[in-house]
Amino acid sequence: MERKEFLSILGVGAAAVACGYCFGGCNPNTGGGITAPTNVDFTLDLTNPAYAGLKSVGNYVYNAGVIVAHAQGGYVAVSLACPHQGATVVFDASTNSFFCPAHGSRFSLSGAVITGPAGSPLGSYKTTLTGTSLRVFS
Repeated sequence: MERKEFLSILGVGAAAVACGYCFGGCNPNTGGGITAPTNVDFTLDLTNPAYAGLKSVGNYVYNAGVIVAHAQGGYVAVSLACPHQGATVVFDASTNSFFCPAHGSRFSLSGAVITGPAGSPLGSYKTTLTGTSLRVFS
């Protein structure tokens, strides 16, 4: 084998390894095991200015690792960290879904994956509204 041929093969091999490493970051099962909070139980006072926006459909807040949104049809709560790589999701009122601005994953109101790269759902929590108190719990 000539030196030129050896270096060519070596270069192609190195490029293949590098591409495999880069594309591995797009694997929906990567992300370091991002998990949803457990044992969630908190109450938001909707008269508190920090949470008063939740009275209007389309608004959302973050609290204790959870995003709470006032969606069409009621209140919903899911984990705020995208399971793909941990970026903070937002509520998209125009599609009534959750969206990860980092890599484009979209989730239903129940947290199910609509489009990836996320390969697992957001954690989902129950909500109960009593007067102006919104309880979010596991």
